[in-house]
Amino acid sequence: MKKIYAFGDSNTYGFDPRMGGVGRYPKNIRWTGVIDLMHEYEVNNQGYNGLLIPYSDSSIASIGRSIKEYSPDMILIMIGSNDLLNMSPASCENVGIRLRHFLSTLCDCIPEHVQRMVLVAPPKMSLGDWTDPVIVNESHKFGAVYEAIASEKGLTFLNACEWDLPLCYDGVHLTEEAHLHFAEKIMGAVA
Repeated sequence: MKKIYAFGDSNTYGFDPRMGGVGRYPKNIRWTGVIDLMHEYEVNNQGYNGLLIPYSDSSIASIGRSIKEYSPDMILIMIGSNDLLNMSPASCENVGIRLRHFLSTLCDCIPEHVQRMVLVAPPKMSLGDWTDPVIVNESHKFGAVYEAIASEKGLTFLNACEWDLPLCYDGVHLTEEAHLHFAEKIMGAVA
């Protein structure tokens, strides 16, 4: 059985914005659950609503310990959307600076796992209740910024910006259909 550690924000958690709070799509809909339900995979879903890219060394070391304890065959990392939503002015380049620090520190904590890391650029956003044109435009840069970082760190890279994923009314969160498509894309890339 292949063990996957999925670290990310609400789109990894499986947040359903129609339910509010900590509402979540059923396991057979959210992308991490779809993969986990396959007999050959076990997914440790470490997705958190509202997660910003961890910055403190102690927080990153804690994530490193969690990864070591789980001992995954693959580590999927998809974060940065909340950072973009919460910074003023919105800047994908500044999200990239935070991401570089996070990944550098994490790689130093768990060098034996670096070759198992897959950096996933978050899906591009659309106009919705949580976004504006500047944020949407900046989110379209996730792919290029994340690809450069993955190349610098020697990580495998997947670009969800290119996957044409339908989003909910908020312009940020994946729809049920998008979660299923996302799972297919992940499996096609890592199987």
